Amino acid sequence: MYRSSKKLKDIPQELRPREKLQRLGAENLSEEELLAVILGSGTKEMDVLSLAKALTEVGWKRLQSMTIEEVEKTFKGIGKVKACQIRAMIELSRRLRDPYGGISILSPEDAYRFLRDKVDNRREYLIALYLSPLGKLLEYQVIAIGRMNALFAEPREILYHAINLACHSILVAHNHPKGQLKPSKEDLEFTQRLKVACEIMGFELLDHIIVNSEGFVSLRREGYMG
Repeated sequence: MYRSSKKLKDIPQELRPREKLQRLGAENLSEEELLAVILGSGTKEMDVLSLAKALTEVGWKRLQSMTIEEVEKTFKGIGKVKACQIRAMIELSRRLRDPYGGISILSPEDAYRFLRDKVDNRREYLIALYLSPLGKLLEYQVIAIGRMNALFAEPREILYHAINLACHSILVAHNHPKGQLKPSKEDLEFTQRLKVACEIMGFELLDHIIVNSEGFVSLRREGYMG
C-alpha cells in the first residue's frame, strides 16, 4: 500500500493504480487511485496521481458544478481535452446515481411514451411508476407479468416500492396484448382497491392507464377514478 501523495514515478510498478486494479479489483482502490485510472495521464505540471489528488481535494460537489472553463482555470496545466474528460466523468457518475433524472411524467401521454417499449404483445404486464412531487420519475417497477389476458397482483406489491422510495405519487399501467383498450370489470375493481390503499398510506394514485400497440386509455380521464 502507499500514500496517494506520492508521485507516480516513486511508486513500484506493481502498486500503480492500473496494475493495482488488475490485481486487487476496483473496490480496493481509493477514490484518487480510481480517478487516476480514469484520467490515464496527468499534465506537464502534475503526474496523474497528483492531478487526481488535487481534484478529489476540491470535492465532488464543487466539481459537479464547475464548467469546462472553470476546470481549466482551477487546475494548473489542464487543457480543454482533459477538462472535457473530467466533466464527462462527473456527468456519467451523476447519471448512474440518477438514471431517470431527465424524465418527468406530467400526463398520460408522458407515461405512454415511457412505457410503450417496455411491454410486448405476448403477455400482460403491470408496471408502476413512482414520482416526486414535481412529477420526476424516481423509478419504475414491473410488478407482475401474467398470461395473454390474465394477470394477478395485490396493491401491497405496488406500495412496497413506494414506501422504500418515499415517493409522492404513483401511476400504474398495464397492457392488453390482444384486447381492446376498454377496462375490464377486474381492472376497475383493482384500481379502486389500489386507490383506497394509496390514500391510507399517504400516496396519491395519479392514474391507471391501459396500453396496447394502438395507443392508450387513461382511467382518470375517462372518469373511472372518481
